[in-house]
Amino acid sequence: MDKLGQFLEHKKLLFGIAYRMTGSVVDAEDIVQETFLRWERSSAEKIRSPKAFLSTIATRLSLDNLRRSKRKRETYIGPWLPEPMSPIPQEEFVGMEEETLDLAFLHLLEKLNPIERAVFLLRESFSLGYPVIAEAVGKSQENCRQILKRAKTALKSDRRRYPADTEMRRTHLRNFLLATTKGDPSYLIPFFREEIMMWSDGGGKVNAARVPIVGKDRVATFLHRVRKNPLRKKLRFYFSYVNGAESLIGYSGERPMYFQNFIIEPDGIWRIYTVLNPDKLSAFSDKDKLIREGSLIPIESFLLFPNPQPSGFQKWMTPVVKLVRWVLW
Repeated sequence: MDKLGQFLEHKKLLFGIAYRMTGSVVDAEDIVQETFLRWERSSAEKIRSPKAFLSTIATRLSLDNLRRSKRKRETYIGPWLPEPMSPIPQEEFVGMEEETLDLAFLHLLEKLNPIERAVFLLRESFSLGYPVIAEAVGKSQENCRQILKRAKTALKSDRRRYPADTEMRRTHLRNFLLATTKGDPSYLIPFFREEIMMWSDGGGKVNAARVPIVGKDRVATFLHRVRKNPLRKKLRFYFSYVNGAESLIGYSGERPMYFQNFIIEPDGIWRIYTVLNPDKLSAFSDKDKLIREGSLIPIESFLLFPNPQPSGFQKWMTPVVKLVRWVLW
């Protein structure tokens, strides 16, 4: 296999490393491109394992990216949340390490320093050997084992424990969304776990909560107030499956303006992540394409049928969907 073929064989892995390391789709794509350029300039005779070599380059570039962005994140206005990936049909997401792609986990990784993050991801998400990890981060293998142990300890208490199955998650979200239309925040409280937290990222460009909102009553009250906002009422909402979790995307015409991601466990909604910073919504820019692919479903269709229906059936249901939209929104 030629060098281009070897690179393409591992391109998905490289993007996975870079995205989980940086939490940015744009930065991850740049890192993959730079990895390819360095791969092209490398001497093939000296490379025993293309996978190890490429992973090392991508990891080092990601570490450099995190170090450069440290100051920017420290001065970021309000909470910093990872940039959502482009939505894809759920069946295509199978086998993509859902937990390590969900926004809750990526956000949790911010607790680690760059080296801890790299060691943890390379070992836990990509099952790379310690010789490769040690080379990538510039530490001894024994040191990497100790770093991994510390990282696991730091993350253990805040990781999600009991992921719900798809049918349960979607039924729960559907009932929750219907409850939001009743005009009383008390109807929302039964859908939350005791330790629910809500995070919002406006980046200083859009009004958003500057601190996380904690607790059933506060989250319910906040969501009720947001729903009454005239600007939000003008958005057209779609259901989607993003970063391994059920999500809502709001559009003003063709422009994405609102993204909300729900992490749901069997006993209720555990985390809500809202991204309003327009710089982080580019993955949803081509609305028509996403609709054609089945990655965006009108919220009214989702409320009628939480499990997406075949496109022909959706077309047949259009009059009913319009009626539901008129009644609810």
